[in-house]
Amino acid sequence: MPDSPVQAAAEGLPERNAVIANALLNLEAQINELSSMSQIMADLLTDVLTGSEPDEHGYVRMLVSKEDMDNMAFAWCNVSSRAIGLKKAFYAAGEEGEGK
Repeated sequence: MPDSPVQAAAEGLPERNAVIANALLNLEAQINELSSMSQIMADLLTDVLTGSEPDEHGYVRMLVSKEDMDNMAFAWCNVSSRAIGLKKAFYAAGEEGEGK
């Protein structure tokens, strides 16, 4: 839910700008969801990658369980999908109020 003072400020703008500002404020949930999912992905990667030491040639070898790999792949694809959707929604918000 958008911040009330920010919403009030958007409502005081000229009509086209107010429409664009309101459209951008409606992206808040998508932004928060993307932020949360990216933190989940970072936590999954940290859990899997932490503790592995490089060998004498600088290579890190590790075993990753199928469950961990599936979770990381899901998070990776989810973050990518959310980011693409947010980008599209952002540019669509900028086009709100065209012709006004």
